[in-house]
Amino acid sequence: MFTPNDHEPNGPEEISDQEWEIRTGRAIYILQQTLPDFFQIGLVSNVDPTKGPDIVNVSPSENGDVESIYSPKVRLTHTPPIALPSPFPRTLSLEGLPLYMASSVFVRHTMKTLYSDLRVELRKFAVQSSSSSATQTGSDTTARANRKREKSLFVGLTVYGTTRVSGGLGQWQIDSTYSFSPVSGLINIHAIDSIHPAPHQAAYDALRASLSSVFGMGGMGPGDVRPGEVRAVDTTNRRGHER
Repeated sequence: MFTPNDHEPNGPEEISDQEWEIRTGRAIYILQQTLPDFFQIGLVSNVDPTKGPDIVNVSPSENGDVESIYSPKVRLTHTPPIALPSPFPRTLSLEGLPLYMASSVFVRHTMKTLYSDLRVELRKFAVQSSSSSATQTGSDTTARANRKREKSLFVGLTVYGTTRVSGGLGQWQIDSTYSFSPVSGLINIHAIDSIHPAPHQAAYDALRASLSSVFGMGGMGPGDVRPGEVRAVDTTNRRGHER
């Protein structure tokens, strides 16, 4: 699915506060340790909880103990500083772990094709969490737990690379915010806050074409969601429904 559902009847079971903290802490550690090596090893999405802090990057089907740090419905969003022309929406959004991983593969392979000596520098890494310790009233224990389970991670990256054609140095600053589901403790939103300098429209065209070729685009109606399509989503009203 590309757009989040308002209701998730088969959502994940409630986990304890301790397990929630373990999951969010594990995800933060994985990002901190692996993002600087993105162009060497790719995006690491899985971890083996039986091996402590050891990092793995294999399919969960290969090992029953492997857990993803991302929600199956993780959403990637970005609002370019200047609106892109039609058919692009104002806010670009991809939803679902397969699309999220595919987009990271596209970025990595494209950048390695155009640039050499790519490296990622971690400029800023800050965890933001709810500091409220007030006692909640009422019978809805899930709502009380969710109010206490508020955590996000701000990541500032600087990417360096040498243009293969001219030999010139390229440099980009990317700021992102990762948000965690209050229910599962998994990353459910990755918002790219800014990219400087901003990518050219051709980069978005290429990403859309790449995802479309991988996931297919059928002859659907104007209002239908097509696999590989980027479209706008309401990120303000749906945040509470993410799992």
